[in-house]
Amino acid sequence: MIVKTVNVRDVRNRFSEIVDGKEELLILRRGVPVMKISPVSKEDLMNYYLSKAQEEARKIGLSEEEGLEVLDEVRREMKDEGRH
Repeated sequence: MIVKTVNVRDVRNRFSEIVDGKEELLILRRGVPVMKISPVSKEDLMNYYLSKAQEEARKIGLSEEEGLEVLDEVRREMKDEGRH
């Protein structure tokens, strides 16, 4: 996989434009790699939403069993719509 390299100054000045490319980025400071930014994978996205759903379930007092039932229902709906 080819990684795009950008310097810190460009990231600071054109961040939105740079990340809109949705590609892996290697950030350089004075020509030395200091950070890597990667697009969010489907697995990362699912884990994020699952974590948020668990937080909200705890806030409203939803049991783990009830939460799993809701999750199964959402999965069925997503599969029926062709999104998963």
